Amino acid sequence: MRPEEHEELKGMLSAYLDQELTQAAGQRVRIHLEDCPECRETLRQLQGLQRLTAQVEFPDPPEEKMQELERRLSVRAPRGLGWLLVSGGLAAWVVYALFMAMLHWRPPTVEEMLGGAVALGVLLLFVSVLRQRLLEIPHDRYRSVKK
Repeated sequence: MRPEEHEELKGMLSAYLDQELTQAAGQRVRIHLEDCPECRETLRQLQGLQRLTAQVEFPDPPEEKMQELERRLSVRAPRGLGWLLVSGGLAAWVVYALFMAMLHWRPPTVEEMLGGAVALGVLLLFVSVLRQRLLEIPHDRYRSVKK
């Protein structure tokens, strides 16, 4: 066996142990393991390491620490500010457009009608997504999941 092929198969041992290889690749590794004591020993060591790490228990951080972290690194504040800016900007834009339309009334051009249709379409999509999200909030099964 060529050294580079041996290194390739040796590099696949962890994936073999985790059963992440395709059937063909797994079969290549199994055949290689029959003939290579070095790789069998490496696999045995990986299995021991896997058993040890499976026994390690990681303590959950205290709930107070998690809540404090959530308050400091919260996504709620930026999200709320984002919604405020979007809705405030949209409202200001509509008021301005209505004011300008009343001030300078004339029949709209084709470009203005197309631009208005696109803007209205985006606005309707935004409102429909917002409405759907608001309707889903009470039924969101992951809402009460704590980190």
